[in-house]
Amino acid sequence: MAVRGTTQSLAPGATRDGGVGVIRFAAFLSALAVAGGILTFGVMHIPVKMAVLPQGRRGEYTWVALSGAVLVLAVTLTWVTILRLRFLTPRHANSSAGATNATNVDAAATVAATRSRLLAPLAVLRPELVPARVIVVTALVALSMVVGAAVMAWPSWAIVSAAVIPWIPLFFIEGIRKYRHYGLYAVFGAITLLQIGHLGEHSVQVGQVFMTNGDLARSHGVFGQLDFETVHFTWDSIVWLGLGVLLARFGGTNKWLWLSFVAASFHEIEHLYLFFVYRADPAFYAGGGLAGIMGRGGVVGSPLSRPYLHFAYNVLVIVPLVFAFWDQTVRVYRGDRAGARRASLQPATAQTAMSPVSAT
Repeated sequence: MAVRGTTQSLAPGATRDGGVGVIRFAAFLSALAVAGGILTFGVMHIPVKMAVLPQGRRGEYTWVALSGAVLVLAVTLTWVTILRLRFLTPRHANSSAGATNATNVDAAATVAATRSRLLAPLAVLRPELVPARVIVVTALVALSMVVGAAVMAWPSWAIVSAAVIPWIPLFFIEGIRKYRHYGLYAVFGAITLLQIGHLGEHSVQVGQVFMTNGDLARSHGVFGQLDFETVHFTWDSIVWLGLGVLLARFGGTNKWLWLSFVAASFHEIEHLYLFFVYRADPAFYAGGGLAGIMGRGGVVGSPLSRPYLHFAYNVLVIVPLVFAFWDQTVRVYRGDRAGARRASLQPATAQTAMSPVSAT
């Protein structure tokens, strides 16, 4: 039985767990502190070697930056307003009230699920269709391909591809299963997984900057062939729009998702400007325009050079996204437990209702 409504309907428990709790907020600040430490070290000790525009030329496309900011912020504020009004409507409130009654009936199940919170992702995300032996064989095949690629001295992108490609059919099969069972929650998981990989790519790039003493020409991440503005703009636009769609489904109870969406909106402004400059004036872009709006030497500027700035952007988008997905996974787990409990009680209830009543 599909449980598409489960991920949103358990409003009371979701609200309690979706709030910014002390532990998760501390973990969030810790992640920001680690990222901030890395960036501070880079800015102070390893300046990035890249073209920088003269001061007088940095504002040539200020109008593009302003236009992009107005466009993205207008879309963002309009969408946020629509969603907030939707979540505050009586219909939504009534739905939440109904969920309250259902959740209270299954209070024991909810308490038990709370105790198992750390195991929720394992319960929800475990493979359902792919047998364990297939997973083991796939792992051995991937390991063999990685070893072979390394021995043959293939480039880093080929080695990573050798590790990932064998898993794609398994993820596809399980992804279809999760989507049929959980609906948009499965898309949520896919976006989160891909964004974790995206943050990994930016982390590798920063590591390369450190190892090459700031040489940007030799620091393009694992998949350097994809390090150009069309790819960046397309990817981040899809993520921004995708988070907006997820907000419409899960935003009523998931505060971390709102934070991720806001950060993604500012990131989108940056890439909108960069994509325009990259396409409209390649000479300006190559001469230092790739710094963007907030990068060192950009329209507004900051101490962060291009690779450091975009590492920071992605930390601000992806860390809250991971917390948001964790919270939603816990809600799905609790919904499954409550649904199973109600299903087990239904036959007994039906039998009691059908039994004859003695006359008194």
